[in-house]
Amino acid sequence: MKIQYNNVAVAQSITEQPINDQSSCDKTKQISEWIPEILLTLKDYSLGSCFSDVKAGMLVSVVAFPLFMTFAIASGVAPNIGILTCIVAGSLACIFGGARFQIVGPTGAFAMIVADIIKTHGFEGMTCALIMAGAMIVLFGIAKIGDLIHYVPHPITAGFTAGIGLSIIVAQLGTFLGLTLPRAPADFVDRICCYFMNLGTMNPYSFGLAICSLTFLVAIQKYKPKIPGYFCVIVIGIAYSLIFSDVGLETIGTKFGDVKNHMPSLAIPDMFFSFSNLKKLFPAAFAIAFLGSLESLLGAVISDNLSGEKHRSNMELIGQGIANLGSAFCGGIPATCALGTTSLNVKVGAKTPIAGLFNVVFLVLFMVCLGNFVKIVPMASLASMLLYTAWNMAGFSKSKYILLAPKSDSMVFIATILITVLTDIVVAVEIGLVLSAFLFIKRSVETTTAETFSRVISNVCVHDKECECVRICGHLFFGAAPILHNALKSLPKTHDTIYIDMQNVPFIDVTGANVLKEFVAEVKGKHIEVFIGGLNKRTMKALKKMDINNELQGHLSEDRI
Repeated sequence: MKIQYNNVAVAQSITEQPINDQSSCDKTKQISEWIPEILLTLKDYSLGSCFSDVKAGMLVSVVAFPLFMTFAIASGVAPNIGILTCIVAGSLACIFGGARFQIVGPTGAFAMIVADIIKTHGFEGMTCALIMAGAMIVLFGIAKIGDLIHYVPHPITAGFTAGIGLSIIVAQLGTFLGLTLPRAPADFVDRICCYFMNLGTMNPYSFGLAICSLTFLVAIQKYKPKIPGYFCVIVIGIAYSLIFSDVGLETIGTKFGDVKNHMPSLAIPDMFFSFSNLKKLFPAAFAIAFLGSLESLLGAVISDNLSGEKHRSNMELIGQGIANLGSAFCGGIPATCALGTTSLNVKVGAKTPIAGLFNVVFLVLFMVCLGNFVKIVPMASLASMLLYTAWNMAGFSKSKYILLAPKSDSMVFIATILITVLTDIVVAVEIGLVLSAFLFIKRSVETTTAETFSRVISNVCVHDKECECVRICGHLFFGAAPILHNALKSLPKTHDTIYIDMQNVPFIDVTGANVLKEFVAEVKGKHIEVFIGGLNKRTMKALKKMDINNELQGHLSEDRI
């Protein structure tokens, strides 16, 4: 007997060990969820990984340097602010983020939002909005809503991305054509009209350079995609500017002056301490936070697909929020994952987030070594780069299948584009989400049916009785409640028993439950028994929870016809 007890004790210790191991594993997983990716990769970091990261950082910086300058200009700030933003935000995102390959900086998605905020509230107002947006993104991560952002319907994301691309194209069209404009209107339609009215001011040298640069970019991408086309366009533009120095070319220097004098200092705007100002800036801050979070997580998913790695959404949002806070306090502009450079970072062999830090190091070297040449870069070269990038960003060739999808999806897509172009992205996303919600409700209602018939039922509730039956199929929610109401009202009630079969109802809400309760209360007064059967555990639990007046008590069963 004693031996048997010992055997039992040994068996218990053996069976309990995996449970303890599992508990320890779960705790480790919970802790690692909040550790920045760079710390998780350092334990296995090697000289080979360092070499791959250095190479990737150098190659990505060649593309990022001109690209981030163009996005800064599109945002209405000096080009060096774009580089500064990448240096500060890019470093912080690599140190605190939850993805391995993110390259963070100003992007085309933010360009029109930032430009509008600066026109309306000034650079200080944009900084205040960015501080609030950074805090929001950090809170998004802490609240673990990183995965929820993926529930935004694709027609909406594709629509506002295409709308932003079109807005950038129209905003840069005047510079691309070499027009001399007194002041281009902010409105989309008015801006186009202004271009037509000032076609006579076109500078043929500027327009010729823009056409050649755009053609070069298209040809490089098609035939030699490994060549850094953007950097080549900058070099060609500098050479062109030196050769044709007396033909009235608009350059970074003539438009922004000496960019070295635009380096901002660390400060908090006075507007930040005014509640009324923060209230006015809240919609803009939310737009930055929403779009930055969405672009960041989209970039992480793309890099995961290319690399086979897996990011942590909530930690990535915290890193992005910290990056934008750092950018705001250092005088930068909003930053998020740059999809093109992030994809390139993976393709050229980056191994860890340290590749992003090396990218920042090389950007600093470029700024120091090429600073004197930046001011003679023609604006036409940058405009051609922006037009090419914005067209790719709009992605009409990739999104045309949405127009061939059901009319509801294509309608949301087109509406989001138009609202983004004609108003702003916040309104576009809000209206797009409302439209998508209504269309989803409509589709759900169309798939819900209620069939009435009479038959003999044999189960626990009803023993060999001929009943009036109604069989419901689909989600029983507020949108489909009228279908159930009409079906119940249409029952002839010629028998003393009614059976409601809910075998194919996966979900019920308060409105659906209330229709059932009212029907049961009505027929009980006529001495008619009602039984509700075929309930799954979820609907059974929901009905019992919502049974405030106990009208359904004793009428619920999991039995099926």
